Amino acid sequence: MKKISKKQRKINNELSKVYMEMLEERGHYCTGCGRTTGLSHSHLIPRSRRPDLITDKRNITYHCLIGPDNSKGCHQMWESSERIKLLDYHKNIEYILEVDTEYYFLITE
Repeated sequence: MKKISKKQRKINNELSKVYMEMLEERGHYCTGCGRTTGLSHSHLIPRSRRPDLITDKRNITYHCLIGPDNSKGCHQMWESSERIKLLDYHKNIEYILEVDTEYYFLITE
């Protein structure tokens, strides 16, 4: 079993709290397509790029992992150039522009 650092344990605990708050505050559906099954927590700005936003609820949404007929889910689409097809694209892009202008231009050009 891999040992978890105190720092990572703290992040994991904070993230668990954020996920519980999201469950209580938001509808439990994919913001990219509306599906209600196979959901995951999807960071709009990757955790690796902005560790300071890992627990920012505005940076996390629900995206489905698998789309209809076992096609790509919205989580995977968000991480590709297909993100523009998602229902939540414009809302997500506005947030990204607000907090990380460099990343905004990286993914929109």
